[in-house]
Amino acid sequence: MTFTKLIKTAMTGAIVAMGLSIAVSAQILIIDSERVEKDAAAYKDFSLQTTEVREQMILLRKIISRGGQAEQGFADINKRAEAAIADLDKRKALIGADKYEVQRKAEIAKFQAEAQNLERTVKLYQQQLQRLEYIWDQLLQEVAVQVELVRQPIYRGIVKSHKAQVILPKRLVLASASGLDVTTEYIELLDTELPTVKLTKLPVKKTDAAAGAPAEVPVAKAK
Repeated sequence: MTFTKLIKTAMTGAIVAMGLSIAVSAQILIIDSERVEKDAAAYKDFSLQTTEVREQMILLRKIISRGGQAEQGFADINKRAEAAIADLDKRKALIGADKYEVQRKAEIAKFQAEAQNLERTVKLYQQQLQRLEYIWDQLLQEVAVQVELVRQPIYRGIVKSHKAQVILPKRLVLASASGLDVTTEYIELLDTELPTVKLTKLPVKKTDAAAGAPAEVPVAKAK
């Protein structure tokens, strides 16, 4: 190995060693994002303000989901229709063929109308759910923007005060030494800067005249 190559190799080794030294001494802080979204005042306020929207979506999904109340309603209509026709069949000899046919058509028409009404209701609920899900996405964006405006300055302040280089989400860290988790400190600072959130996309609540129906979504709970 020539002298020049020896010098280059030594310099490379020194640079690598220096880099490792810096990496080892660099402090990496950790924030538990799940805990922030559970405990921070801004997220609690968001949850409180959006309770009604959330509950309406849950109710609508229970009604129109597979195996839900709507599907059970269709099954009930079909069961009652079959029972009515079966009962009519038993009485055919007594009432005569002509009267039997008239009553049979009437029974079929009655249950078909009931099924069509339920189908229209389900379509209405599907539209309402789609609308609420769209509103929900807008509400999430609103709170995300407001948190982001104060989050970055808080991050920078924490990094500076701890003389750290990096803040990582806890979910990305496999293991860490004690004292690196600054979640509590972050939540306290976030609560100071953003104790509440302003949500402009919330559905307008109905007046007292419409009391008894959920705001914007007049869902009738299935029995």
